Amino acid sequence: MVIKVIAFDLDDTLWAVKPVIIRAEQRLDSWLKTHVPELRYDVHSMRELRHELLRQEPELGKKITELRRRIIQQAMRMSDISSRRATHLANEAIEVFLAARNDIQFFAGALASLEELSKRYVLGALSNGNADIRRIGLEGIFTFAFSAEIVGAPKPDPRLFHAALAHTRTQPTEMVYVGDDPKLDIDAAKRVGLHTIWMKNPERIEAGETVADEAIDDISDLPAAVNRLHEKVGI
Repeated sequence: MVIKVIAFDLDDTLWAVKPVIIRAEQRLDSWLKTHVPELRYDVHSMRELRHELLRQEPELGKKITELRRRIIQQAMRMSDISSRRATHLANEAIEVFLAARNDIQFFAGALASLEELSKRYVLGALSNGNADIRRIGLEGIFTFAFSAEIVGAPKPDPRLFHAALAHTRTQPTEMVYVGDDPKLDIDAAKRVGLHTIWMKNPERIEAGETVADEAIDDISDLPAAVNRLHEKVGI
């Protein structure tokens, strides 16, 4: 079969996520100190509320944006801020966080690779995170995006992949998945029957159960890896 679709993990595949989250939390903390000076929590101490909130509502574990918003709201309520004001401020705060969370720096060569591949393939995103392709500016390159929050299940659950297959009306052998995590990306996509390309990540030291069809050290090498994959599957 002809490869028609290339789907991507986002964080640590197209950009480094750790500095993004650190910066986003710093911006959120600064905003909270300015706009909610009576708050008894900062971004770090709020994490203490996470476990109890998840114990009460385990489904929030599949909704990372809503979970963060609810943690902020709970911290405000525990700081004796009225329920109505806490809800309003938490909504404003999460927007501050999301704006910073989507202020990313692509790996060198990432955009050029995406633009080149978009001329021949349908491209899309399948991510456990809450990056937004519209905020990031990828809506002109990616034609679809599904997150764990949207489908209600994070990788390695297969539902993200099935959502993409249904949306693009393709068979698993017609789709390639590109990701950095040997287990959540490569193993999970392989189980569904997709071709896989591993974007090597030195922080992912634990090997998966499967071997990716292709592996690259640099995202600039992706178009060549896709070409090699074509040759391997006999196209």
